[in-house]
Parts: sequence; structure tokens; C-alpha cells
Amino acid sequence: MKVKWNNLKLLLFWLAVLTLFAFKVDARKRLKIGLHKNPEPIEENVRNELKTLSIKHKLKVDNATSSKSHTKDSGSKLVKLENLYNTEYYTTIKIGNPPQAFKVLIDTGSANLWVLSSKCPETVKPCANQVKYNSSASTTYKAINKAFTIEYGADSNDGIIALSGFESQDTVNIAGYTIQNQVFSEITDAPDTAFLKSKFVGIFGLGFSGISINGITPPFYNLWTQGLIKKPVFSMYLNRNGTSAVSGGELILGGIDSGLYSGCLTYVPVSTAGYWQFTMPSATVNDFNFCENCEAILDVGTSLIVVPENVLSTINQILGVLNPKDKKSVFLVNCSRISELPDIIFTIARREFRLKSFDYVLRYGDTCVSGFSSMKGNTLLILGEIFLGVYYTVYDIFYKLIGLAPAVH
Repeated sequence: MKVKWNNLKLLLFWLAVLTLFAFKVDARKRLKIGLHKNPEPIEENVRNELKTLSIKHKLKVDNATSSKSHTKDSGSKLVKLENLYNTEYYTTIKIGNPPQAFKVLIDTGSANLWVLSSKCPETVKPCANQVKYNSSASTTYKAINKAFTIEYGADSNDGIIALSGFESQDTVNIAGYTIQNQVFSEITDAPDTAFLKSKFVGIFGLGFSGISINGITPPFYNLWTQGLIKKPVFSMYLNRNGTSAVSGGELILGGIDSGLYSGCLTYVPVSTAGYWQFTMPSATVNDFNFCENCEAILDVGTSLIVVPENVLSTINQILGVLNPKDKKSVFLVNCSRISELPDIIFTIARREFRLKSFDYVLRYGDTCVSGFSSMKGNTLLILGEIFLGVYYTVYDIFYKLIGLAPAVH
């Protein structure tokens, strides 16, 4: 099964795709949401977001702070995340000996690890002036040289685009854990449209092995099988403070941190082990149920909430979007009416998970954009970072379970 890779995390909604940073602290401050001006034209950002969504799924188409004590599972480690405009969450990993550092996107919608290669010529624009992995500088490198390609579909005019390179093997360090003999991919060719504005130079996939290209064992599986973590579980907390290189969020490898959520975790079984996919009994806005026993996925890397095409027009009508026929799918709402907009209620495992209007309306100064969109041919309900910023999520690859609880901000 081809990876529906998350590459440059969606909604490049203001800048582009990125990476994260491994770092551990005991007491951590939580930044509340602030309003940040979008540094790029809104329509361009939303267009880019939708294009990366179609690529991924092969479809056409300073603030107040609070603190809380933490109870993190023993044997787990914290990966500190950076956040760019609430749309890109990333970290730094190290590959080889001596270690070479790379910023990589954390992606639950793919399962491969790849970075740009020193063998990628400067004539390939996404590789120009970028940090790249140099195998000749690592004493632990082992050559594999098997061809690697990620193909993804664009619209009918663009045809098929591919990101390609070859497989290699080396040590990979994340959060102080050193994975031995990790197979990853060195990228030597990448499409300009996907990467020219990106700050990341790789992707760290956290999806199930079933969607791993070439059957490569994903790095998280190796963290478990090599005994580096005690539990085959990771969890995610996304801060919605706009932009922060220090407090963008947290990825806990090997467990959970009860200080990052309130109440109890609600668990739901994975319905198809590829994406983190589950069956959702219902999702409603006002009295309109736009998901009845539908298939949904949690996608760290997708910024928006993506609904099936046939329900978007009704949601837009309920939200009173100002331009419902916009061909670029940038749906504007009246900023003065945000407080009047209804809650969105997602029912998961018999519990209600609500989004308030200020959660799902993206505000850039005096411009407000609905966080709902669709892609032609898509039938999944994709819960991106708009949802994941409100709820702490847990991912268990052994028991194939997803856990959710309100995040503490």
C-alpha cells in the first residue's frame, strides 16, 4: 500500500512544512492561543494546503501561561516540538556517527523516514542550500542502494509527481534514543511545488507499517523491538500558540503524560491499521449529521478538517461562509459572528468531543477562514491539527488503539 505521505504538512497555511526538536524538561509552561498575522496571502496558503492534501491522499484535487504537574510514564521520553503558525509541527533528529542533525516533520499519516541526500544535485531546487545527509561522513553507514519512490497524484493537468532516491542504513537518534540499523531513504529528486518553501529536510513517519513503502520497518517499531521504549505507545500534544520554537508541543515516545490532558482518556479501536483510522458514529453541526458511522483518521500533519465533498456545502451554509462557490476552497466567515457559530460535536466511543467556533475558525487579523474543506474523491473524515490542538491523543501500535482526552492549555 503506497504511503499517502504527509509531506510538507498541510495547510502550508502560512508558510510551509517543517520539523521538530528533541528536548526534555521537568516543568513546562503552556502558552495560550494568540492571534498571529498570516505572513503569506491566505488564498495561496489554503490552495497549497489543499494541494498537499490531494498529494498525500492521491486524489485530484507572548501570551498568558499556566503550568501543571506531570506524570509521564517511566521509560518514556519527551520530544519537544516546534510550531509554525499552528500548521507545522517538527523536531530535530540525528543520523550517523558523528551525528548529523536534520529537521523533520512528525507525520502520523505515513510510515517512512527520509531525508534529503548529499547526492541530490543543487540543480534540484528543493535540495539547493539545504542541510543534507552525507553517508561518507558516517562511520556507521551501510549501503543498501535499493531504489525508493513515493508517487502521488496531482490533478489531471499535472499528472503523476514523484519524490525519489534510494535506501540506506545508519543509526538514528531521536530524544536521546539511538536506533541501530535503521533503514531510511535518501532523497535525490523532489518536486519544486512541494518543497521550495519548506524548512524541513525530511519526514519521520509514525503510521502503521502496512503503509510503509518498500516494506521498510518504521523507526517507531524499531524503538520498540530494540527495547529502547517500554511500551509500543506514543502520544501527542500540540500547542496552539501560533508560533514557538520552544513550546510548540510535545511528542512522548513510549507512553503518555497525564499532565497534558484533563479527565480520562477515551479509547477507540483502529478500524484499518495503516493510517490511525477508526469508525466514528456521528459528527454534527446544529442538527446536520455529516458523518454517520463514517471512517475517520487522526492526521498530525494535516492542518484542516477535511470532510467528504458531498457534505461541505451544507456545512458552509450553516457556518454562513461569505463565498460558498469559491473555486480555491478558501471559505471566509464574518469575524464579527465567530462567537455566534455553533459547536461541532464529534462522537467517538460514545463520548462527545466538541470544537468551539474559535477552535475551527482560523483568524488572520481582520480575515477569518473556515477550517473545513474537502477534496475531490475523498470519503474519509480527516481530523487534522485544528482538532488535534484541542485534544491530547495516544497511539498504541500493539493493541491498535487510539486514546483521546481534552488537552490542557
